[in-house]
This record gives sequence, structure tokens and C-alpha cells, in this order.
Amino acid sequence: MFWLEVIGVAAFSVCGAMAALEKSADIFGVLFLAVITALGGGVVRDMMLGHLPPRMFTSYTYIIVAITSGLIVFLDAYTRREHYRQNREKLDSIVNVFDALGLGVFSVSGVQVAIDQCGLVNPVLLVSMGMTTGVGGGMMRDVLAGVMPKVLRKRVYAVASLIGALGYYALIRQGVNANLSAALMTLLVMALRIAATVFKWNLPQAKL
Repeated sequence: MFWLEVIGVAAFSVCGAMAALEKSADIFGVLFLAVITALGGGVVRDMMLGHLPPRMFTSYTYIIVAITSGLIVFLDAYTRREHYRQNREKLDSIVNVFDALGLGVFSVSGVQVAIDQCGLVNPVLLVSMGMTTGVGGGMMRDVLAGVMPKVLRKRVYAVASLIGALGYYALIRQGVNANLSAALMTLLVMALRIAATVFKWNLPQAKL
């Protein structure tokens, strides 16, 4: 689960850095949004579970991975600005894959962290912690970037996280291997998000 989380941190960091670049942020803004996107959901989860200080401040591997990933994105964009401008649509597709990967990873890992701390007796808490971990950082990123959070408007974003968290809990409850369960549910969330983007699936909206 540790290495899965590292992959998730790197993936969400890329998404946060790209969101900052789209808003013309400076290097500090890029790194700040990269860290917030990657670790914000985990911080909220830890505070809700009473794990203080949050793991972000006690396991420096995560924050180092987040900053490094954000810095790589910034330096690449800085040195190839024209390339980025000419390939915005392709870059959006790549970022969407990273976003789907991060969402899947953290929807699963959030449940496992809650299980480690609280056991299996409260499924509502466990699934909620999975979804909080999955969507929390992205919500913070969107608010700081001045846009409506994806979780409230974008192609089954939170629903995909909820399905992944619920599926992981169900598999663990049935005694399925944790690594296999994590891999399956991460892939499921990714598949749902990418399919929702390709086929433009959205939840019903009452547009006024």
C-alpha cells in the first residue's frame, strides 16, 4: 500500500501542478498546488480519524515525492512552453489519466488507513474516509484555482471514488487479498473516470 500511495501522490501532484500552470502561477504556486492536490485529502482524513499530526508531517517521503513531481512538471513546462501551448488538448487527456490514477489509489488507500485504525466494524466511516481521501485534495486544488470543484460537476468523479472505496471494503470483508483488492479497485475507478470522459457521462443536472 505504501508504494501504491507513492504512485498516487506523484499522479495527483502532476494534476495540481498542471492546474497551477493553467492559471499562470509562479513556481511557488505550482509546487503549493501540487502538494495540496496530492496530500490534502489525506490530511483531512487523518484529522477526521484523530490521527495527529497528519501523516503528511510525519512521513516526509510523501511530501518529497509531491514537491519533486511538481517541480519536474514546472521545469518541463518552463523549458518547453511553446510545446505545451500547441498540445493543450493532448496534455489535458494525459492529465486526466493521472487524475484517474490518483483518484483510484487514494479511494482505496483511504479505506485501508481507516481499517488499520478502526477495524472493519463501521463500513460507513471506512467508505467515507476512502472517498474523502480520493476527492479532498482535488477539491482544495479547484477552490484555490478559482473553479467549481470537479467533485460537484464533473463526469461521475465522486461516484467513481465511492464505488472504488465500497468495492475495496466489500472485497476485504470477504477475505480477498488486500493487494489484489487494491489493484482491482484502482483499475475500476480509473476505468470509470476515463470512460466517463470519453463517453461524456454525467449525473443529472438541473440547469437554471
